[in-house]
Amino acid sequence: MHKFLVVICFMSCSTALLYQKLVPNNSTKHFELSEEDWKRVSISNPVFSFKNPDTLITHQMHLLSDASGVPLLYYADILTPVCIDGLCKPVYVELYWNLLGQYIGYGDYPDKVLTKYDHDKFEERDYLKLHNLLLDKSSVLGRRQLSQLYDKNTVRTDTIKFKGVEVDAISGATRKEIKQAIVEGGLYSCYTLWHLANGSAKELILDNLAAIYSPTVSDYFLKSNHQEYQYHAIQEMDVDEFDSKLEHIVPFIKTGTPLMRSYVLKKMPKEMFNNPLVSEQLYKNMSSFDFNAKTLLLNNLSYSNESAAVYASAFLPSFSKNQLSLFLKAIQELDAVELVKENLLMYSKAGNHNYSFLVDDLLELYN
Repeated sequence: MHKFLVVICFMSCSTALLYQKLVPNNSTKHFELSEEDWKRVSISNPVFSFKNPDTLITHQMHLLSDASGVPLLYYADILTPVCIDGLCKPVYVELYWNLLGQYIGYGDYPDKVLTKYDHDKFEERDYLKLHNLLLDKSSVLGRRQLSQLYDKNTVRTDTIKFKGVEVDAISGATRKEIKQAIVEGGLYSCYTLWHLANGSAKELILDNLAAIYSPTVSDYFLKSNHQEYQYHAIQEMDVDEFDSKLEHIVPFIKTGTPLMRSYVLKKMPKEMFNNPLVSEQLYKNMSSFDFNAKTLLLNNLSYSNESAAVYASAFLPSFSKNQLSLFLKAIQELDAVELVKENLLMYSKAGNHNYSFLVDDLLELYN
């Protein structure tokens, strides 16, 4: 019943929605992609619509591309009522998503600023807090129903109107444990916008990815500064493409998350470990990698080269027993024992390594 009351209360919104723009004309308030990406936007195409589950209002999603038609991001011009217990207000905002469906920012209307209770306008810190909230995929707003976020027993002491429309109930209705997670006085706005940014729109964008994915988009993803884009490009990449794109893959391995790094190292063809770029950028910097990445690099050291063996030998004290065994086996297969002998002797003579006996056994074979 509540949803139908909302629709009746905002019949005027249905007419207003017809004005939705094909392209954004307000500057972004907060935005996660680079300014260069934003400046490239030239073309807008409507691709699908999505609903706000709380208001039943449908919003149009647009795909923004550059002048040559390369997709860049998604955009929706949002006009929605924000309601609770019959108190409502209109919220005007422009939402943006990347090509993987992740919320990346929003723009506001200079003449329709976001407000809190009692007509208080959002301050700059409120806009930033809203942005960070919308970025938080694990927010409490996504884990709880709206009814769990405010105290139903709070007695409303005032009815507030904004341009003739009733707005949020007093802030005292928000549960104390929730206040730190939201813009104070803007619970219902935060809740509605979070579900618009992280709800069905995200799933629809992901569903549309196959339709827009192309070698050009793959190249854009791989060369971008966004790990999620790079990771997706590598996931979709055939292994025979690694050689020609290794200059972009290796930096990603260095900066990616441990999970991403392990995935790429496992997928990378064995012959790629012999590339000088891998030696210089990966084996030379092993100390900065997580345990699993180190193990994967040592497990593939025998496919690499003598330079990689020399670089890896500098980190002997940090190796586990299994990692040290992998290293010692690899340098024998590479016939590189003499090249790393100095580091082996330093490790053996240190007298404080639990696994020095493994090195001693190898050194005896080469004396």
